[in-house]
Amino acid sequence: MTNLSSDSLISPHPGGWEVWHRVETSAAVAIGCLALYLAVTESLGWVPVALGAIAASVLLFVSWPYGAILELLIAASIPRWIIPVGSWNAKAEHFVAAAVGLILLVHLATQRLELKALRRVDFLLLAFLAMNFFSSCIDSPDVSSTLRWALLLTVAVTPFFLIEQVVGTGEQLRKAVSIWLWVGSGGALFGILCFLSYVAFRTDFGVTFFGYLDFIPGVHGSLWEPNIFGSYCTCFAVMFLFYFLDSTKKNPWYLAGFLITTVGGMLSLARQGWICLVAVGSLVLLYNLRRTKIRVKHLAPVVVSVLVALVAGVTVMNDLSDRVASVSLSAAEEDPTVMRRVGLVALAMQDIQDHPVIGLGTSSFQLLYVADNDSSYQGVDKAWLGSFFFGIVHDTGLIGMALFLWLILELARRTWRVLAAPVRTPARTAVGALAAGVLVMLIAYQFTDASTLAFTWVQFGLLAAALRIAESSSATLRA
Repeated sequence: MTNLSSDSLISPHPGGWEVWHRVETSAAVAIGCLALYLAVTESLGWVPVALGAIAASVLLFVSWPYGAILELLIAASIPRWIIPVGSWNAKAEHFVAAAVGLILLVHLATQRLELKALRRVDFLLLAFLAMNFFSSCIDSPDVSSTLRWALLLTVAVTPFFLIEQVVGTGEQLRKAVSIWLWVGSGGALFGILCFLSYVAFRTDFGVTFFGYLDFIPGVHGSLWEPNIFGSYCTCFAVMFLFYFLDSTKKNPWYLAGFLITTVGGMLSLARQGWICLVAVGSLVLLYNLRRTKIRVKHLAPVVVSVLVALVAGVTVMNDLSDRVASVSLSAAEEDPTVMRRVGLVALAMQDIQDHPVIGLGTSSFQLLYVADNDSSYQGVDKAWLGSFFFGIVHDTGLIGMALFLWLILELARRTWRVLAAPVRTPARTAVGALAAGVLVMLIAYQFTDASTLAFTWVQFGLLAAALRIAESSSATLRA
C-alpha cells in the first residue's frame, strides 16, 4: 500500500468557499425580499394551512397508527373551521379521513395490516348509508342537493370504519381512548377560555349571542354551535365519570377532566346537555354501585366537582340560574326555541305521513321549508330539523329508521354482555365509558342533531372497536 503524504493532497481553493458563501447570502436576501413582497401584496392565508398539512402528513407516516388516531380525533373536534373549496365548505375532518383512508389502503395492499372482518353493525351502517342514497334518488324534491348531502353524511361516517380497522389491540384501544379524553378535555378548556376572554375583553371569538336570552353568550368553542358544544362536553363528562368510578385507583386526572368538561357544558347553555349529565351520570353511578363497592370518600369529589362547576358558571354568568330554571316543563312551554322545535317536528310529521316508507332524501327538510322571521334566528334562511330520529324517518322513511334502530340495538346487546362480565378489564371499562358517551348523543340529538359531524362517528367507531377487543379478550379467558 502506498502512503500518501499530506503534501500530495489537494485542498479546496479558499476562494471557492467565498463564492459559495456569496451565493447563499444572495439567495437568502432574494428569498427574504420575495417573502416580504408577498406579505405586503398577497393574501397568505394559505400558508398556515399548507404548513399544517405538511406537519399532518409527516405525523401520519412517522407515527402509525397513533398519528392517524390523533389527527382523526382532533379534526373531528374542530368542525367550526372550514376551508372553502369551490362551492364546498370542506372541514379538516374530511381531509384527514381521506388521508387516513388512503394510507390504510396502502397498508392493506402491502399486507402490513390485515383487514378486519366486517360485523353486523358495519353492514347495518352501510345499509343505512345506502338507504340515504336510494331515498335521495327516488323521491327527493331536489335530487342533486340530497345526493350531495348523502355524500357528506357518508364522509362524516367514514371515521367509524377507519377506527375499527386501525384500533386492533387492547394497547391501541387504551391509547386511543386516552387520546380522545385528552382531546375532549382540551376542547372543553378551549371553550372555557373563549368565555373568559369574552368576560375580560368582550371578544366574541368562540361564543354565540342569543337575543332571546338578553344577549347572554353561549360557548361553542371549536364546535359548530353551543348546543352541540354542550353535547360534546357532556359526552366526555360521563366518560371521565365512568373511568373515575370504575378504576381501582381513583386517578385524579379523571376527576379533573370531569370538572373541566362539566364547566364547559354549563357555559354552553345547552339544556339537553345538562339533562343528559344528570340522567346518564346517574346511570353510570348506579352501574358502578351495583358492580363495586364505592366508598363515600370517592363519591364526595364527584359531588364537589358538580358544585364547583355550578358555582363557577353562576359566578361568571349572572343569568345562568334563570337558564337552569327554564329546564322545567312549565318554563319550556313559554320558551321560543322549544315551541319552534315542536312546530318543525309537526311539519316533519306531515311529510312523514305522505312519504312513510322511504322518505324524501337526506336533509330534504331544509329544501321544503324556510326559517321564520324571528329575530332570534337572523341570518338563517332554511329550516333545520333538530331531532335526530324524526330526521331519519323524514329522510329515509321507516326502512331507514328500522336499519338504524337495529344498529343501536345490536351495539346495546353486545355492550350489555360485556358490562355483565364478572372480570374487570381495561377493555370492559372502555366499553362502559364509550357507551355512556353514545347514550348522551342519542338523547341530546333529539333536540339538536350533530350526526353529520365526524366526532359522533368517532365515538361510535371507538365503541365498536372496544366491543370487538373486549369480546375477543373474554373468549380468550374462557378458552
